Amino acid sequence: MRIRPIHGLCLLFSLLAGCFTEVGNAQDERLVEAHFQVDYASGAPLPKTTTTAPESTKVSILQFYLKIAEAEFDFLDSITNRKQEFHLWKEDSAMDVDFLGLDPSAILPVEKVGVLNPLDLHLECVLPAHAPLKTDTLEFNRFHDRAYIKGVFTMGKEVIPFLFALPNTGGFELTYMGDILDAWYVDGIYHCRFIFYANNWVAGLKLSGATVSNDKTGTKFLVFDPEHNGLLHDSLETRFYKSFNSSRTNYSPDP
Repeated sequence: MRIRPIHGLCLLFSLLAGCFTEVGNAQDERLVEAHFQVDYASGAPLPKTTTTAPESTKVSILQFYLKIAEAEFDFLDSITNRKQEFHLWKEDSAMDVDFLGLDPSAILPVEKVGVLNPLDLHLECVLPAHAPLKTDTLEFNRFHDRAYIKGVFTMGKEVIPFLFALPNTGGFELTYMGDILDAWYVDGIYHCRFIFYANNWVAGLKLSGATVSNDKTGTKFLVFDPEHNGLLHDSLETRFYKSFNSSRTNYSPDP
């Protein structure tokens, strides 16, 4: 007896096999977008030692860059019931992002993921190293070193520019839990919004005793780094990590 192949059955098996899609399968893709932003609202909790009185220091950010090494979705594999990882924006070198959104070359590309129902998201941030500043040899208006946050303080009627050296710790991690991810997810897209609350960062900061520097044009400005206004730099550094909209921030203090 000659056995003929059962084409219908083979087709059925093929269709069933196609029902099981892996993360990233085009049949069930979701998109992930990254938006970076400086916000001047009091969105994050203020430090307990600060005040929101009208005379409090306010800030305007003129430059703020970070580098992103990668991001990682944690999700529960429904088959193995084990936590798995899905990596985003993982390149050979860390990518620059502009928190002001003005630099079109400093954005993260849109990524595709499968239907993985993430438990949380970890964003790995890299902090660029900085060399000590010689304040009288630089020109504040032309200063663009991305290892510094550049901005302007307003204290009542007084306005003074400043440079803040980013922490010299190599990097830190922002964690966003599932409730935030759920709020970000709309119509098949995770609109990830990584926010830095600038006025929370400086709320209640006392600058009356800060040493003022002059650049080579005579412009007066403040520098906050280990060599200039060190105690205030330490305070701003601690506040820096607490001024993002993350559920949790993991970092190591300066060595």
